[in-house]
Amino acid sequence: MRAIPSFIVLCLLISCKHGPVKKPALIPNPFKSVTTYQYQSTGIPDFFEALISNHLTDFKDVCEEEYQQFCQQNTINAQDSVNERMYYSLKILHELFTSQTAANCSTGEILNMPYQWHWVTPNPRHMIQFSKDKKLLVATKPTKEFGKYKSWADIDRTPYLFLRDMVSEQPGYYSKSCGTFSTFGWCSEREMAFVALTALLGMKGKVVAENNHSWSEFCISMTGEKGKVKYFQVKIDNTFKQFSWSALRKTEIGKWENYIGNAGHSKWYNDQATSARLHTKIKNHKVPVAASARIERQVVRYLKRF
Repeated sequence: MRAIPSFIVLCLLISCKHGPVKKPALIPNPFKSVTTYQYQSTGIPDFFEALISNHLTDFKDVCEEEYQQFCQQNTINAQDSVNERMYYSLKILHELFTSQTAANCSTGEILNMPYQWHWVTPNPRHMIQFSKDKKLLVATKPTKEFGKYKSWADIDRTPYLFLRDMVSEQPGYYSKSCGTFSTFGWCSEREMAFVALTALLGMKGKVVAENNHSWSEFCISMTGEKGKVKYFQVKIDNTFKQFSWSALRKTEIGKWENYIGNAGHSKWYNDQATSARLHTKIKNHKVPVAASARIERQVVRYLKRF
């Protein structure tokens, strides 16, 4: 279950360094009005569905030019509500999940979910503590589910674990380098969770692991200006903040479905991301009101920058 050693090459080749990175500065605009919503305690997919609904218009204000350009270049009906909903749902979730680069403590601009290296020496995860009692993860035995690993710091973070921690009532982890945070993971862990969540929201995706890196891909249909259905391959890289759409012929969909990359763990990543057992746990896990309020505050703070 552990990642292949060549994964160590992954970010050395792409990042040049894997030390801590500075978190992007957020400067809210005091004159920007963004509604702050309250949420009931619901399952994880239902919470994110509500978050998208509440702030789709706000994100549309930020990304409208990008969306219109995509529609114009591909003769897509920009006014179609289903097209709009699909595009912005993926965009919003990507902004929530992504880091900036493959370096320890790299986060996105909304949530503090640091990228963390794994299977390197020294392993930065061995310096992470549980924020509640300051006990090191490396000094904590894993649960039975992860019994093959030496410690809680050594486990590969599967989708339910990543998402459960993401919506914890209070951020559960702390390290001197990254501060306090709710969840963490490197490329494959972020993408497994991303594909699992989007699957529960009705989006057809997969994890692609190729040349020692992982990202998410989706096959998405959109309605063209004359009502014709068009298909797209959407590549979302939640390590390097990349979001791109490319046309996909209907005859190419089968080939797209069958390719998950050339890495040794590609199948395992997708098995985890599509696991019915893990999907049930994710769907049934209740998001505490305090957690939804925390995430909502961070989303609103981000949106008030524009």
